[in-house]
Amino acid sequence: MAPDQPLECPCPPTGLVDIVGKKWAMCVVTLLGRNGALRFGPIQRALPRVSPATLTATLRALERAELVRRAETTADGRSRGAYALTVPGEALYRSLLPLTSWLRGTPSPRPRVLRRPAARGRAGAPG
Repeated sequence: MAPDQPLECPCPPTGLVDIVGKKWAMCVVTLLGRNGALRFGPIQRALPRVSPATLTATLRALERAELVRRAETTADGRSRGAYALTVPGEALYRSLLPLTSWLRGTPSPRPRVLRRPAARGRAGAPG
């Protein structure tokens, strides 16, 4: 490469990484990809460590990115909102499957940096 030419990043658009790189975004996309449209309550119960405010913010960010849509469904004559993946969201979910498989240790073990620390015994206890 000539020294006067600027380097270009071969990475995907950083805007997408900014969204799916958030702590709960990949979990939400994977959850909706596996289960189809879900209301807020079931999503919240499936992700008990995420606060309602954080889940709301995550869902809104995914909506703004057009990866998730809020679909109105009718049940018992009442209108209820459910979250579902859009076509790009479904494509992202399919793209995440190899990554989630890799993170679970299949087909290769997790790199040391991704492993959970081993539980430590009490001080002085054999272990």
